[in-house]
Amino acid sequence: MSSDAQSLRSPARAFITRLPQGHEPGRSLHRHADGSIIGDWYGCRLSSVFQPIVDAHSGEVRGQEAFLRVLGHGQPDLSPWGLFSAAADDERLIALDRLCRTVHLLNWLLAASESLLFLNVHGRLLAAVADDHGRAFRRVVDALGVSPERLVIETPVAASRQPELLHLVLRNYRRHGFQVAVNLESPAHWPAITRSAPQFVKLAMRSSGWDDHLDGAVLGDLLHCSGRETVVVLTRNERPLAGTLPGRVWLQGHAYGSPRSCSPDAE
Repeated sequence: MSSDAQSLRSPARAFITRLPQGHEPGRSLHRHADGSIIGDWYGCRLSSVFQPIVDAHSGEVRGQEAFLRVLGHGQPDLSPWGLFSAAADDERLIALDRLCRTVHLLNWLLAASESLLFLNVHGRLLAAVADDHGRAFRRVVDALGVSPERLVIETPVAASRQPELLHLVLRNYRRHGFQVAVNLESPAHWPAITRSAPQFVKLAMRSSGWDDHLDGAVLGDLLHCSGRETVVVLTRNERPLAGTLPGRVWLQGHAYGSPRSCSPDAE
């Protein structure tokens, strides 16, 4: 096992050590030859890549957003969303989502990252899980000895169109100790989610109508109106942003780092 894995807290290290090297029938997780953790789902192999989220002022990496990569028969021939769409019933969808989160969490731990881990929630799960959001995953987090405050549960754009459901979902995740992030289509939707008090609000540059010369005054007004320590994360930045940005702004996109594997033995 790599030195990074050896530096893990003992519960996570013990769990990873017990995982088989290579796929074994009936097992949902195994260790890959490169040291990373792979999920097994009906013949598909699930792996993780991580995209950095950086502070707009210091350039320091503040977070890592996990993205799923799906390998079928050794080739990346399935899209992650196609895999989720193939889960016809809610029970199977919930099981797939929990497996993906566990794979991401274990790979993030192996990478010995000091930043936050951002984890996405599939839109179909918002209503399917009812009032149990976060409970099962909190048990996994506790078993691995991880502080839930280091994990950010991120809802999709569609969730912001249902403020009441969004509020319920976010409240439950926060009750279990997780931080939460909301994706908005534009700054105009901000008032609809203020009641939910997310720690992070994510705005995509391309869909928000902004270009790479963002008016920092607009962001400043939004942050002032929030009345709390909300952090705005500007995503899908294909070019570095020009101009001065207010405090509490983080940046994500290919201009600041592409999704990549964080396997322990990766160069």
